[in-house]
Amino acid sequence: MKMISKSIPLRVEAKADAPAGTISAYLTTFGNNDVVNDIMAKGSLDSYIAKFNPTTKKLPMFYEHDHTSIIGEWTDLKADEHGVVGTGVLYTETTKGSDVYKLMKRDAVSSVSIGFRSADYTKNDEGGRTFNEIELVETSVVLNPANDQAQIMSVKSDDGMIETAALKKHLIEGGLTKSECEALFMSGWKGLKNLREADAHKETLAEALKGFML
Repeated sequence: MKMISKSIPLRVEAKADAPAGTISAYLTTFGNNDVVNDIMAKGSLDSYIAKFNPTTKKLPMFYEHDHTSIIGEWTDLKADEHGVVGTGVLYTETTKGSDVYKLMKRDAVSSVSIGFRSADYTKNDEGGRTFNEIELVETSVVLNPANDQAQIMSVKSDDGMIETAALKKHLIEGGLTKSECEALFMSGWKGLKNLREADAHKETLAEALKGFML
């Protein structure tokens, strides 16, 4: 079976009672459509969670689905009414793990993604697929989201965390517009690039219309 990837936005918060490097995140959410109208059915990971044992088989965490960039692992999975919550640990003793951990604490990366396989899905009314059962293969921290309802819920900070508002202020002072800053936070560099291309297209269209009116 071909592996499928789905990404969801993350939000970083400080949590005082967890060891440094520990994160908590919704890996997937139930019932909502992602950008291609795919849906995860409630219970789609029940079978996988029942068999999940990180002491015998790890569920790795990569950066941008690069299997040479292992940044951590998931140690616990639990389903609730909203989706599946994973508790994991970033390998902060490694350069890449430490770097991504710092980026998470500063809201500089935007998504967590799962790679999975499924033979049990149906077409839904929105033109996408409803996955009734899936098997996780890996997870990654990535830049661009597909599912807009799940998020990183906590990251333990060992040296404090810059306030999001302060970081946005510095970016705007550095030359970004407010709209560009929001696009960067929501969708990474791709979101910023798309916004700038759209603005350039609007300017070109406005110039063309101005010439026509004259």
